[in-house]
Amino acid sequence: MLRVVGELPLPVAPERAWSVWSRVEDWPRWDWMGSADARWLSGEPWTVGARLRVGHRPRTFDATLVVADPPREVAWEAGALGIRGRHAFRFLPREGGCVIQTAETFTGRGARLLRPLVRWFWGRQLRAFRRHLERVEAGGRPSA
Repeated sequence: MLRVVGELPLPVAPERAWSVWSRVEDWPRWDWMGSADARWLSGEPWTVGARLRVGHRPRTFDATLVVADPPREVAWEAGALGIRGRHAFRFLPREGGCVIQTAETFTGRGARLLRPLVRWFWGRQLRAFRRHLERVEAGGRPSA
């Protein structure tokens, strides 16, 4: 098993961060590598049981939402190549704004080998979201 947690401060309230982040149709604009193929597959968005395409290019995964408590937390599960993952995003209040936290638990043979890739990718992904959010807040064009 491998569990990885990362977080990044954001200069807005959790509700505002959620309102920008939760627009799946915008993910490819700010996260071209990890979310270029992101889209809803079935169900009501951000409800338990809804299905969402996620992943990191060139591999995508069809995930099922298992936690839906916007704007606090959402989590989905997916699996491929003998590894199963549970990925959560949390928007936690902090003085001056909030923290976006991402946590993933992988199980299966080879799961521990993913640690360097996951840490690199998440750092890149969280910073890309923060840049996108800052552009949106400044009234700029919400694209990467």
